[in-house]
Amino acid sequence: MKAVTIDDGATYETASPDQFTQAYRDGETALERREDTDNVLKTHVIKGEFAAAAGYLHGLAADARKRLPRHVEDCPCRLCVHDRECLMRSIYRTWREAAAA
Repeated sequence: MKAVTIDDGATYETASPDQFTQAYRDGETALERREDTDNVLKTHVIKGEFAAAAGYLHGLAADARKRLPRHVEDCPCRLCVHDRECLMRSIYRTWREAAAA
């Protein structure tokens, strides 16, 4: 396992740093490109590219975090709580579907 530091300062451990980093960047820009994220993730898992699948999920999450309101991380307002819960449900659902595939 090697540590990978992404441009935004986050550090992850992976066996394939190049594959992880490229998939992370793809995940960060997936919404802008109107990409079918479920299909891309399933493709990585089917091919056995687990580092790419993990990088893609982390990239999606990083993009989603950028889109959250500019409140403190543990803001108790209704909108922030709702957004965090939706984000976590979405990430968990994507992971569960990928694990089942």
